[in-house]
Amino acid sequence: MNQRQLAQQQFEQSGENLVVGSLQACPLSPEQLAQTTADCDYVVETFNSGLTAEVFRIRVDGRDYTLKKKRPTARVSNLDGHYSFLNEVQRRFDIQQQKDDPSSAADFECIVSTVYADYHLGIIVSDWIEGEPVKQVSSSLLSQLFSTLSACERIGLFEWDLCAGNLLVDEQHKLWLFDFGYMYRFEPLNELNSNGLDAPLFNFCERFETRFLSGWLLDKELSHSEALAVFKNVKHEALRVLLQQLRWLKNNGASVAVMQAKQALIDTYQQALESQTKLESLFQLEMFRSHVLDIEDDLDGKSCTPITIKRVETVLNTITEHYAELKQQGGLFYHNQGKTQQALIDAYRGKLDLVIQYQLNG
Repeated sequence: MNQRQLAQQQFEQSGENLVVGSLQACPLSPEQLAQTTADCDYVVETFNSGLTAEVFRIRVDGRDYTLKKKRPTARVSNLDGHYSFLNEVQRRFDIQQQKDDPSSAADFECIVSTVYADYHLGIIVSDWIEGEPVKQVSSSLLSQLFSTLSACERIGLFEWDLCAGNLLVDEQHKLWLFDFGYMYRFEPLNELNSNGLDAPLFNFCERFETRFLSGWLLDKELSHSEALAVFKNVKHEALRVLLQQLRWLKNNGASVAVMQAKQALIDTYQQALESQTKLESLFQLEMFRSHVLDIEDDLDGKSCTPITIKRVETVLNTITEHYAELKQQGGLFYHNQGKTQQALIDAYRGKLDLVIQYQLNG
């Protein structure tokens, strides 16, 4: 159990509550909302796919809201899943303070407003967003997303779970973020993410690629050239935000280690954008990284999907055809480091069996 999980356990055991928003703004009594089921007359739609909460679209006095109701037992079998609802209420509190402050509100306009939340009752009420999942990875979408994530990082919040289910786009092509169960605190001037300096692999662009883009590309079955064009644009938009981040870090006295890591990322992206060969190489390397990481996330939570199966098949194919390049470029990291080609093939064949075993139902 790490320090964050220990603090969350202590909060849970203390009996202390956390409330966000005002009772007057709550559309119905919090107690009634906590008892909501799909059969309630004010429920318009029910979304049962959430791993840690049930989600309802409710309508009260002609206005629609999103009600997130904590599951008695999370469908993710790890500590972070267990504490994700508490973590989300904590982050909602942090973010709503920024949204309520006129000097910072514009930076957080892509984050849904919290109308009311009560941790003990297990409810979060937000404005209803009339939107749909991301269909096009456009420059506008990327700009909105990366700028919002950078704003969150400036106030010490790092988002880990940029999966497809946590991103919505409305009719005006505005992006909305609304799920913060895996957004954790860190010190942006001295740390790269909520793992401090120990895991430089993880950054806002990597999180988007790992949790969303890599799976989205598999699902869309784009040609290689089409996928590469999307990837190039992702790096272009990420570079713009990284340059802004570096200026902010310098102006605010960030540590040398943090600035060096950001500069190294900037250099890598700039080189890839200037050379087709380096772009191709980076695409292979980072898609492999993304698949490897997301496979482990899904296995750890026993929350695998058909896309997880495709990820393992892609990893096996890449190891079979490009093992030497992966090894040379540092693509074999963490549990894959130092393993022979055959050992990796055997390992991922075993993972494929587990992924099939851990498929979520419904």
